[in-house]
Amino acid sequence: MTGLSKIIGSAALLVTAMTAALWAVPAEASGTAPQYRGYCEAKYRTGALKGVKPRWSHGYNSRTKRMECREADSMGFNTSVKGRTFWINLNDLCHFTTGRSDFHWHGEGQVACGRNDHR
Repeated sequence: MTGLSKIIGSAALLVTAMTAALWAVPAEASGTAPQYRGYCEAKYRTGALKGVKPRWSHGYNSRTKRMECREADSMGFNTSVKGRTFWINLNDLCHFTTGRSDFHWHGEGQVACGRNDHR
């Protein structure tokens, strides 16, 4: 009986250690996810027609290697107006999101606000 209890005790200890190790690893990358849409709308959706203008989106421009705020194309009075595009200042974006200006990249087009804890 002592041999069986040792095996069960070892297995329980192993399962507990593996569970603790898996729960300790963060599911997300380090840093805070930026609020792109809120930043783009707060910075560029202004003026008297603020509520009428199309919503802003964001994206990564692989040609220029920069994040961008993008305004949708709009229609009105038999005309089509091409949407505008502005580069995002990542320091301003992270200051808008977290109150701190530091940021880091997690890959092409993936920005996180805060210090990089994976060094």
